[in-house]
Amino acid sequence: MHNSKKNKYKTIRIYNSSFEQINEFCEHYKLSKTELIETFLNYFHKTKLDPRVTTDVATDVKKLKNQLISFIRKQEKDKLDPLVKKQDILIEKSIAHYKNTFEYHKTNIDTLNKRTTTLIDNQKILDNKLKLLLERK
Repeated sequence: MHNSKKNKYKTIRIYNSSFEQINEFCEHYKLSKTELIETFLNYFHKTKLDPRVTTDVATDVKKLKNQLISFIRKQEKDKLDPLVKKQDILIEKSIAHYKNTFEYHKTNIDTLNKRTTTLIDNQKILDNKLKLLLERK
């Protein structure tokens, strides 16, 4: 906003209905008329909006919302769904690999347990035979 000491004021002519609207805005936003007009001017300058064109903000927001939803759905279809499918395939392959590995090791453990049991049984038989031989002498 401009400093009033540096700038000279100008008078403008407006309709009574417009003057009433300005008063309502000033009251609502707690601004002077000069501050309000400066704020309006800054707003249109910064936003590059044409004050002659009235838009329905709700409709514009709804359009943006619909565009965003469409974008998200497209990303889901094109990117996320294939990624999830690939991840599911990898998970299934990993589970199958771990099951196979588990079965392989389980089979080896079972085989080792059987061989160990056989060795222990044979060792007991040999120990008994040796004991009998030693007792005979």
